[in-house]
Amino acid sequence: MSEVRKPNNLLLVVDDEKDIVQAYIDFLVIEGKSERKSSRSKGNANENLEQNTETYEILKAYNGPEALKVVEGELKNGRRIAGGFFDVKMDGGMDGLQTIKEIWKRDPKVNCTIVTAYQDRSVQDINQLFGESFRDQWDYLNKPFTSGEILQKARQMCASWNRRSNLEDSLKMLQEMQAQLVLSERMSAIGQVARGVGHEFGNILQRILGKADLSLNETDPGKIKENLSLIIQAVDSASVVIRNLQSFSKNSDQKKAVSVAQVFTDTLMLINHDLKKGNIETKVEKGESALVEGNPIELQQVFLNLIINAMHAMPKGGVLSVSIKNDNSRVRITVSDSGVGISPENLPKIFEYAFTTKGEKGSGLGLSISQKIIEDHRGTIKVASELGKGTTFEITLPGLQR
Repeated sequence: MSEVRKPNNLLLVVDDEKDIVQAYIDFLVIEGKSERKSSRSKGNANENLEQNTETYEILKAYNGPEALKVVEGELKNGRRIAGGFFDVKMDGGMDGLQTIKEIWKRDPKVNCTIVTAYQDRSVQDINQLFGESFRDQWDYLNKPFTSGEILQKARQMCASWNRRSNLEDSLKMLQEMQAQLVLSERMSAIGQVARGVGHEFGNILQRILGKADLSLNETDPGKIKENLSLIIQAVDSASVVIRNLQSFSKNSDQKKAVSVAQVFTDTLMLINHDLKKGNIETKVEKGESALVEGNPIELQQVFLNLIINAMHAMPKGGVLSVSIKNDNSRVRITVSDSGVGISPENLPKIFEYAFTTKGEKGSGLGLSISQKIIEDHRGTIKVASELGKGTTFEITLPGLQR
């Protein structure tokens, strides 16, 4: 999980006049307040010093290239500058605006205040120079400035940097929690199919043992070869089940070209025993050319969740109908059951987080997570249901051309 970030009050001052740089330090650094003198900006005195009660760490540079070295050095040491004050006309071959643009190439999070005694660049011109993506990361201040103006700009830049960083941290934490929920629900689904997979393996091992036992007492080479061929087929079936179970338990966020029909077939193999045990007939109509860009593990999780829900809706058996078709530029997947259906009052709630009608047997996360996965694949998932007749889920995903 992400750690709580300490407030960043690291500021950069860039001006080719050393007395102006010192004025910033006098205004922003708490130490030595009683010894401060009024600073001068282009010969104008700034009187009535504003008292600073906040702690800032000040880095300084006297031209653009120096400023870039400071920024690069801080980044190398794992530190980020929250904001900076930039004079426009400076020696060193780079003006303040060029310096800001170069700094943003190295660290696009730095907030900047342009400080100038000249009126040769309008706010509109600067905004056009920096571009829309940075419009909220720069401000403008005329010389001569007062201590109060500098303090307020410093507060605003640091507060903006910290607020944005905290939001990014919160989003990252939320994404980590969502990933954990997805994995947790996947493990829960594996738990539900594990018993069926174990039973399926028991049947496979029984077939292998039976054919091997027959071969021990068989003298006809043709029949021995036939028995060995059946043993190999059984081993292949077991390998597919194990491979599907192993891939389903992995955590991956990689997307690639995926055959929806193949993913659904692999999913049915995992749950096949439970479908037979529940006396559920499966009807599948699939287009082998139905390709999407997706994460096969996540899509398998969605399909498994829909199949398990359908099984729960048909406690006395029934029909599970699946259709996978290309529909213009999209792939349409429908999963229908002939079960008890969903009541009209519950139907609008089924994708809500933690909503369940199964009591302690359900977490209420399956459909909510399934909806998120489908939306992450730029798709949609809808549901239609009628009490006593069954439920149909319809998924649409952007298709890929072969």
